[in-house]
Amino acid sequence: MIRKTLILTVLLGLLMGCQSLSERKQADALQEMLRNYEAVIRWGSLDQARNFQQPERQSDTVAEVPRDLRVTHYEVVQGPSMLGPDRAVQTALVQYVFEDSQVVRDLVDRQTWEYDPESQSWHLISPLPEFK
Repeated sequence: MIRKTLILTVLLGLLMGCQSLSERKQADALQEMLRNYEAVIRWGSLDQARNFQQPERQSDTVAEVPRDLRVTHYEVVQGPSMLGPDRAVQTALVQYVFEDSQVVRDLVDRQTWEYDPESQSWHLISPLPEFK
């Protein structure tokens, strides 16, 4: 009886360890995706940012980003915070300038990310920021 209890305890511990490892991989994948997204936004490339969205959410037309747009600052002000096992949110402050006007503008990018277990990757489900 003690032997069965010991075996069940070890198996249960292994099972819980696997779940934690899976959750850790998912969290690491989110961090990597957020870093890559930040880099793309900092370069002002909405064409590439569209690739972070789910294929069915990607629009064929992306708002035209003026060539003179320069992102000057990207700061995560909240997050990432998990809303459940497969959904996370993050809020970032983006400062940018159009070189012709030299006026610094701010926008708040509220991002919602969803994990797709099939592809084992995170996708942006909120709209891309609009630089106006």
